[in-house]
Amino acid sequence: MRVRYCIYAIIDPRDDGIFYIGQTSSFAARKAQHVEGTDQLSGYVVKQMKLNGYVPLFTVLERTKTKAAALAGEIFWIEMFRTRGARLLNSQAVGGFVGRGKKREELSSGLDKMASSRMSSLEDIANGRSARERDAWTPREIRRLIGMKNSKMSVEAMADALERTPQSIKSKLKYLRLT
Repeated sequence: MRVRYCIYAIIDPRDDGIFYIGQTSSFAARKAQHVEGTDQLSGYVVKQMKLNGYVPLFTVLERTKTKAAALAGEIFWIEMFRTRGARLLNSQAVGGFVGRGKKREELSSGLDKMASSRMSSLEDIANGRSARERDAWTPREIRRLIGMKNSKMSVEAMADALERTPQSIKSKLKYLRLT
């Protein structure tokens, strides 16, 4: 008898965390369903990823010959990852109908906020503002800014390199007392 089922994990490339464990007899078709973004809890996360320009990653955890073995394997892998701190969105990992309802509401709200934020970003770009203008400065960006200032780059060149506005660069340099 040949292998007919697989147990798989879906990975969020934004943090490399596994967020869903599943089993199927048609891995390619099931992957396509997930990538499309279903109305399951995992589908909300996939939709959030897609809004941010990412796609989920998949890995096969185990292959089995029977559906019974696949179902048992799925339960095993879910429990194993849960005990190791993975925040899975499988029904049995979220906590019943009440827990799933709360999680669905939380993910749906987050998805709406992301879509709204993305629209603001598109409006910023359309109006000549940098897409990163509203983002907080990271320590890496600040180090880059200091290096650019020390190498006597123009404010406009710094703005282009850091995807910020010249005014944002001037304000940050003033805040850092580098003007």
